[in-house]
Parts: sequence; C-alpha cells; structure tokens
Amino acid sequence: MRCGTVRNGVWIGALLVLLAGSLNSGCFRQVRSAGPAPSAAGGTATGEFTTHALPVYRLATSEVLVDSPSRLVVFQVRLEGGDSSYAFTPRDLTIALPDGTQAVIFDQARAVELLRRTTIANADFSYLQRDGHVPGGIAPYSRQPIAEMVASRLLSEGSFGAGEALQGYVVADVGTARMSLDGTVVEVTARRLPDAAPTRATFVLATAPAVGATR
Repeated sequence: MRCGTVRNGVWIGALLVLLAGSLNSGCFRQVRSAGPAPSAAGGTATGEFTTHALPVYRLATSEVLVDSPSRLVVFQVRLEGGDSSYAFTPRDLTIALPDGTQAVIFDQARAVELLRRTTIANADFSYLQRDGHVPGGIAPYSRQPIAEMVASRLLSEGSFGAGEALQGYVVADVGTARMSLDGTVVEVTARRLPDAAPTRATFVLATAPAVGATR
C-alpha cells in the first residue's frame, strides 16, 4: 500500500471522527419533518462562459444521520458555452458559502475515500414530504452503485467551449450542516485558449419550496 493512500485514510478517518463527535455534542439535529423542504430550482450564472452547479447528494457519517443535513455535500458542476475554448483544472474552482466562508474541496483521492466510508443520501430534502420515503431518499441497494458512479465521474482537468461541455462531481465540506445552500457562490477560473488568459464565471445557487409543500 502506498504511503499516500495511508495518509489519506488517516486524514479521512480523523475527519469522520470529528463529524461523529459533532453528533454527540448536539451540533447535528436529526430531521424528520422539515416543513416546506427546499428543492433545486436553479440559480444565476454570470461570466464569459456558463457555470452551473447543483448540490445533488449528502454524505452521512452514520445511518442515524441519513435524514439530516450534512457538512459533506456532493455538487454536480457543468462548464460550457462561450465563444472560445477554455482549459480547466479542479484547483481553479472555489465554493463560497453565504456567510463568506470557503468550503473545503477534496482532491480526488480524498473524495473517493469519503464516498467509500460514508452513506450517500439525496441532497434534496423534498423526499421527506412523501409518505413511506426511504431513509436518505435513496434505496439501500442503490447507495453503493451511486457512490461508485460519483467516484468515477469526479470533475477533472479538461477543456470545454461552444458545443463542448465539461461535467463532473465535486465533494466538499461546507463547514456547517445546512438545510439550504441558497446564496452559495461557485466560482470557476478557466484559461481561455490559446492565450491562456484567466477568465472567471460564477453561479449563485438558489432553491425554492418543493412543489405541493404547505406551511
């Protein structure tokens, strides 16, 4: 086993212990009835090219927390459009929370390890409004295949442009377990080709009450 793999495993283990400790200290509250649960409704994109981001999954550190908000969130990111071609690397993506703090974006090795050691759940809490919903909004037999799919499609270095999109998943620690990520800003700095000029684009997340939800 390589030393890097061991270090990643130790680091991830320490993070999961910290998150589990937050449960015992009361920092996490299990959500059984969330009122009008938020569902993804889009957001606002600005910039020379188009960035679109959506929180699609949560990573729960235990079965007890599969219906609760989590600090560990999987975003689906898509880059496209513009009149030029652009080069992208994952280190050129940032996620700023509404309070101004920066989310920690995990590299691929740590993201894969987190996906392996946690329970994946739906980021859209609207499933809580449905009678007889499965815990976490994902059937138990589907969790591992979905986690493996995410791990195999993490956002990586590449290029995009008009008619050619670049898409993948990003695993991040948003610092605080939140029911909603409204106002979160995803910013991407890509290099316009062929002159490698840095070009920025942003996407501001927005959600709306789930259809049929009542106050």
